[in-house]
This record gives sequence, structure tokens and C-alpha cells, in this order.
Amino acid sequence: MGIDLMKRYLVTTLLAITVLFGQLAQAAGFVISDIRIEGLQRVDAAVAFSHLPLQVGDEVDNRSLATATRSLFKSGYFEDIVLQRDGDVLVLQLQERPAIASIQLSGNKLVTTEQLQAALKNAKLVEGEIFQRSTLAMIELELERQYNAMGRYAVMVETRVQDLEENRVGLEVEISEGVNSVISHINIVGNEQYSDSQLTNLMNLKTDNFWSLFTSSSQYSREKLMADLEAIRSHYLNNGHVLFNIESTQVAISPDKTQVFITINVSEGPAFTVGDVSIAGQLPVAEQQVRDLVAGLEDSTFSRFKLVNTAKEIQQMLGDGGYAFANVQPLPLVNAETQTVDLQFVMRPGKRTYVRRINFNGNTRTSDEVLRREMRQMEGGVASFADINDSKLRLQRLGFFNEVSVNTKPVAGTDDLLDVEFDVTEGLTANWSVMVGYTDGEGPFWGGSIAQDNFMGTGNELEAAFSSSASTDEYRFSYLNPYYTVDGVSRGIDLTYVKRDYSKIDVSSYGTDEIGVGLKFGYPLSNTSRINFRVGYEQIDLELGSSVTTELQNFVDTEGKSYDQWTTSANWIDNTLNDFWYPTDGRSHSLNLSLSLPNSDLSYYQAKYDYRYFEPLNVREDYVMTFGAQIGYADAYGNTTLTPPFANYYAGGYGSVRGFEFNSLGPLASDGTPMGGQVLTSASGEFIFPFVDDMPSVRTSLFMDVGNVYKSGAFSAGDLRASAGFSLAWLTPVGPLTMVMATPLKSESSDNVTRTHITLGRSY
Repeated sequence: MGIDLMKRYLVTTLLAITVLFGQLAQAAGFVISDIRIEGLQRVDAAVAFSHLPLQVGDEVDNRSLATATRSLFKSGYFEDIVLQRDGDVLVLQLQERPAIASIQLSGNKLVTTEQLQAALKNAKLVEGEIFQRSTLAMIELELERQYNAMGRYAVMVETRVQDLEENRVGLEVEISEGVNSVISHINIVGNEQYSDSQLTNLMNLKTDNFWSLFTSSSQYSREKLMADLEAIRSHYLNNGHVLFNIESTQVAISPDKTQVFITINVSEGPAFTVGDVSIAGQLPVAEQQVRDLVAGLEDSTFSRFKLVNTAKEIQQMLGDGGYAFANVQPLPLVNAETQTVDLQFVMRPGKRTYVRRINFNGNTRTSDEVLRREMRQMEGGVASFADINDSKLRLQRLGFFNEVSVNTKPVAGTDDLLDVEFDVTEGLTANWSVMVGYTDGEGPFWGGSIAQDNFMGTGNELEAAFSSSASTDEYRFSYLNPYYTVDGVSRGIDLTYVKRDYSKIDVSSYGTDEIGVGLKFGYPLSNTSRINFRVGYEQIDLELGSSVTTELQNFVDTEGKSYDQWTTSANWIDNTLNDFWYPTDGRSHSLNLSLSLPNSDLSYYQAKYDYRYFEPLNVREDYVMTFGAQIGYADAYGNTTLTPPFANYYAGGYGSVRGFEFNSLGPLASDGTPMGGQVLTSASGEFIFPFVDDMPSVRTSLFMDVGNVYKSGAFSAGDLRASAGFSLAWLTPVGPLTMVMATPLKSESSDNVTRTHITLGRSY
């Protein structure tokens, strides 16, 4: 009985549904005379119409209505959609999705709220956007990605939704940052030619160790791994393994998400040698010039680095010759049977290029004329990369700018013209300046100056300055025309007054009072070298202190305490350093000779040679080795039998042999104070490396210094002092701040040792 009743109920229901669908189908078939939208609050009606594939005049049925409903849902703006008919009017009843009123973050300590909000904004998850349930998953995924990039895989993100008035919601995001995930093991499979340690040393990613406390090398990120894989690939390709391939990489995370395991599967293949080397394309220069550049590749192990670098050298050579748009394409042709690689360099030099215009940007205080006279590339001349680069280096060596960059821009509508753009950032130079700082040995110092690098628009230099420190008060006036002739011959005058008290820097108890005037001239010898001359007069008064040493008293008894000096000096400089403040490449030589002229009360001379050399290492461009040396000699001649004490050299402290007190090395006077010497020898070697990759104004180094000063004829290598240590330099707004920690390696018990040196300041 019950079964029959159920059957009748099902049949009745099916009949009713059939009748209803038939009525709807009949009702759906009409031509739209108007469209009315109901239920909108925030969404503009135009937005709804833009997603509705129907318009007035269309004939609709169930299929077109269903399509319209799907299109409106797909827009993402609406929670519910009902299409109804009111006569021939199509009525859209829409229920909007809520808007995100706020996103509140909590629990984040390692990453600031502003950084996380910026990440969400980049993913278009911001306040005011339409809220969908998938939004929660997207927010959680984006925040987890930010923490994963920091090596934190145990992060947990929980999001809660709070309903607000006016169809809005507030999102509360709670973050549990978890512990840091570190790399526990790096396994390389398939390597036979190179050991695991050799390959992992090429990687920036490292397994967890003591140094991980100070670096992020043990924190995994996909970007770092991709860079490391490329480093391994480059190593093999630079050593002949042209068939090398990274088959796969696997990254596994421990169940507690605190440890990361990396496996790299490689296929090395044999090492290939270079076969034939050929040159194709147009040759605007003698073929032998190109042959000389590629000669080093022949019969050697194939190296992608050497191949690319040789192509750059050829392109540079063509650019130096005026073919600025030259294209040199190196083509390696692999022969697997003979395990050789034939190399072909295809050259497309294009037209010879000329410079239309040279422009300067950023020189707010320095006139264009000052920059333009340093140019070795001329407007209207053949464009030469060598001349353009020389021009950039000359601007950097001026010391006026913190940064100099150069770009070449093709002139639109031409194929043989370009403009050269120099962008400079004004550095520690100004029309007026104040000088404050601290130096090892002297202590605090201060001073000031008024200077004009382009006096009355002439490009000449005018300066009046004073400075004061523990031992020295100095007043100086100078005028210089660095381009007295268009060839760079300089001419100038200087006036000086200097009062020194050597006892304030732990030297023998005496002082000097000097006033002088001089004429100076300079002559360029080449793009990198010049020679300067000075002829002048000085009046020097020697002032004895409360306790006079035997050596000083002997000099005064012989020569007196007041001297009229006519002097001349010559200074030769050859400088190819690539920067004034922090050079990384190049070398500089400086040789200075100062000599007393006839009719002077004292006859003596000083000669000094300085050398500096910088070379970037192949490992990284910001790893630099530098070497420096100083040799000095002073002596009396003619009627003067004793070298003046103020002409002596001193050693020890910053700028000399670090690890020893300032000016403390060398011969001692009868009272045990340093008296300097006539012979100076010092040398220094340093390994410079970046403190932080994105802080070019800070550099660090490991160094070793050797040196001392001696009496004339008393040099002994066994008396040299040596030290080693660590140096940190920071180019601050008031000049370089240098902090040194040094340890003497070779010293005597009588030496005055200091392990720290601090120096700050130049004029700004």
C-alpha cells in the first residue's frame, strides 16, 4: 500500500515539474524592451551591464538567460543572481559580494606590517577589493611565500572574517612565524671530475654552520638555488664540459619544516678542447688585430667565459675604432666525435659612428666647462669607447663627485650618430665648507674654508682655509688656473702660515712657526700623468720646548733657530685609478723632490715615492687586492751638516704601520721621544671585500703592514715592524670614517703598541 502511494507521489511530482518547465520555456521566449537592475549598493550599474551579454531588442530563451547568469557570476562581483521577467522587461536582482574594509595583521615580528601589506598589495589583495572565499587562501598563500623566501617554512597563517555593516567584511590575519628553516645537507650526484666540496664552494647556499649566525647563506630560497645552479653550470662550461647538464634537483623539507635537504643530479660529460678558430663577416680593421685577440683560445680547453670575454674584447676594439654599434657573435660548433669545439666569430661592425653631442646631468655646483675640459672624446669626432671611458675616469679622479656614470644613446633616425650622457652626483665639494673629525694621534680637529671651483665663471680655483688640531694650526690661501692653456698647463699661487707643536703628538719638545709664498705650475704629460713645479720662499722659526733633547740642541747650536728658505719642488704623478674615494682597479705613482735653493739658510732636500695598485679578483668584481709602498729619503748638503728635525719622516699609526702608536717608530731622542728619521720605508697589502652587497659606501679589508724609519745609512731589514688586522671604512657625509683593529706581528718590547685606530673627516 505504502509503495503504491509513493509511486503515485513521484509520478505527480514529475508531471508538475514537466508542466512548470514547459511554462518557463514558454515564458522565456520574449523580446527585451528594457532591462532593470535591482539590489546594487556599491557596484556601478555600468559594471553590471558590461558583463551582461544581453541588450534591449534581443530575443531571449532559457539558454541565453543561463549564459547571461554565468557571465555575471564570472565577473566576481555578485554573491547571488536572479533573472526575472516583468512583461517584456528583463529584471536582474543582484546580491553583491561584500567588500574588504580592512586587513589587520598580527604576530609578525621579523617582517614589518608595511612590508607585508606591500606584498599583499602587489598580489591585489587590498582594502576596497571584492571579498571572495578564495581571497582567504590567496592571502595565506602570499604571506607564506614572503616568509618562505626568508627560509621560514614552519610559518602558519590563520585568517578570520568579521561581518561589518554596509555589506563589508574585516579580515584578521594572525601569523605564527615559526623557527628558521636551515639547509642541513647538500648532496651532488654524478660528479666525478670535481668533488662535492669543490662544487659546493661555488654556491652561495651553505649548510648550517657557525657563520650562519651572521649570514643568511643557510636559508634556502629558490632564487638562490637557481643562481647556484648557474654557477655550477658556468664552472663546467668554463672547463671544457660543453655537454654538461643538470639532470634534476630535489628539495626536501623535514616534517617539522626546520631542515632543508638539497640534491643536485648532474651529468658531466667529457672535457672538450678548442679546434679551429675562424673569423667571418666584415673586417673594418686589419685581420691580424683580431687574430691577436683570439690567439689565446687556440689549442686550449674550451671555456665559455674566455669565448664571451674574447668577443667583448673584439667588440671593445671595434668600439675604440669608432664602430660603436658593432656586433660580434661567437659561435661554438661542437664536434662530439673528436671532442673539440670549433669557434667562429661573426663580425657585423656597421657604420663608423660619430658623437653628435656630449651632455652632463647632475652637476648642480660644478659648471659644464669644468667637466667638458676633462673630455677626451670630442663632439663631432669618431666615437671611441676608449676615449669615452678615459673621460669618465678623469671625472672620477677630480674628487668632486660621489658617482659618475656614462651612457651612449643612438640618435633617432640615424645609424651613425650617438649622444654621450654623463650623469654625476655632486660629492664632498662646495663653495664653503666646515671640517670636523678625529685622527689617530692628532685627536679631534676642526676647520673651515671658502672655495670657488669656478671663480667668476672662469673655471679657476680660489680657496681660503684654516684648520686646527692638537699639534697644528694652519692658514692657507691659494689660487689655481688648472687650464691656463687649453692643453691643461696650470698656473697658481699659494700663501701659507703654519704653526706646529710636535710635543703634542709625542715627538721631541719643539715647534715651528712657518710663513711661505709660492708660485706653482703644472704640465700634462699624458691622459693619466702630469708634472707639477713650485718655487717659493719660507721663513721658519724653531721654538724650543721646556725640555730640549741633545740632538735638537746640537742642531740649534750649529744652525740657529731662524731660517730664510728659498725652495723648489717637482712632483710627478701618474694615476690610472678608477675612483677618487674607493678605487678598485688601476695604479698610481707619485714622485716628489723638494730642494733648498742657493741663498737659503739651510741646505737640505726631501725625496719621496708613493705607489698604489688595485686589481679586482676573478672570483668577484668587488673582491679587490691592493698593494701600496712608500720610500722616502731626506738629507742635508752643502754648508748644512745636520738634517733639520722638521724634515724628518715618521712612521706608525693610521696611514703607516697600523698597530703601533702614531709617529712612534724609528730612532728615539735622548729623552726617549720619537725624533723621526731620514729614511722611510713602508709597504701594505690588503684584501678588500664588501661589508654588505648593497652598501657601496662601506668597505672592509684584511691588511698587513710593514715599515719603519731610520737614520741616514742605518737601514736594516731586521728592524722592520709588521702588523696585520681588519679595517672598516664608511664614506659618511663628513668624509671617510675608518676604524682599524690591528695586531703587531713583529715588534720590540720598547715599542708603543695600540690595537685600534679611528679616523674621521674631510671638508664638506
